[in-house]
Amino acid sequence: MKLADVLETQNLEHSVLIGYYGGGNYGDELLLEVLASLLKSKGIRNVTITYQTPPGFLTFHHESGYSLIKMSDKKSLMRTILRNKNILVGGGGLWGLDVNANIFLFSLVLFASRWLLGKKVYLLGVGYYNSTSKLGRASAWLAGKSAKYIVARDAETLQNFQKISKRVAQDDDIAWSAPKLNLTDYQADLDQLEGLLRISGKTLFITLRRFQPSQKNEYARVVEHLLADNKDKKIIIALMEPQNVDPAGYKLIRNWAVKYKNIQAIDFSYNPLGLFLFFQKYHDQLALIGPQFHIIITARLAGVPFLPISYDNKVSQLLQSLGIEPIPIGKLSAGDAQRFIDDFYGAGS
Repeated sequence: MKLADVLETQNLEHSVLIGYYGGGNYGDELLLEVLASLLKSKGIRNVTITYQTPPGFLTFHHESGYSLIKMSDKKSLMRTILRNKNILVGGGGLWGLDVNANIFLFSLVLFASRWLLGKKVYLLGVGYYNSTSKLGRASAWLAGKSAKYIVARDAETLQNFQKISKRVAQDDDIAWSAPKLNLTDYQADLDQLEGLLRISGKTLFITLRRFQPSQKNEYARVVEHLLADNKDKKIIIALMEPQNVDPAGYKLIRNWAVKYKNIQAIDFSYNPLGLFLFFQKYHDQLALIGPQFHIIITARLAGVPFLPISYDNKVSQLLQSLGIEPIPIGKLSAGDAQRFIDDFYGAGS
């Protein structure tokens, strides 16, 4: 059963929607915006969204008409689970490289909700990867045994969850459904971005990512090398989190914008579908260098060329599904990136 089948055939009224929402990560906020819109389009009215920072919801999202509760408020979360029938886990590579103790506790809550409270648990467009730890595998087992249906977003996730459950099917990541939405409602979000970023000719869109200490790599140094070698080109440097979440990253991109006058710097403080429309509108003038899973999907959907960088199995799975050979981030050189840039500028410039 794929995502569309779940939305069409299952009674999802009185659901709690849970994900990594509210932390200001572009991919997670994109997943929430798309999934909430899909639920609304199916006439599902009674949904409670768990969100890390409810006061900041409208920075990244349109008013959904759904209730919000603070994710960290454990008493409120448990009361909400108790009075609802379903738990929807809405996308993300939860059981992968970035797994932590909170994911284990979350998976334990799913297990208890299913087997002690009789709730229906749906894992929608989720990821479970071989790159995860023992804690991640234990967490995935708990979640898999809790689920009525699992919609895996790629082949590796499908294979891993098939060892746990028979009710698993492969589909795409939730973000691929963005073009199916009524995007006319997001024109004001596009206008907001166009007020922040100017496009006048071919432009490189480069994103930074905040890596954990165990994922240390030379990506930022490669980017800095590219900036020094491409002072004649228009470049946007984007942080895919708000500046308060990654102050060091924001300081870095602001310093680059001061040093190099051809650079525009921006953090993530807008509706994620606004960026999709921005990429769509300027697709023939943009090229992407960025390792994030969901910025790659955004570029692909909009027809923007991108350098296929992979920092984790989930990104490799995505690229391979598109028939593209990934470049492991640890092997990425400034030369690789420069060849991509030269190809982009060499075509019709």
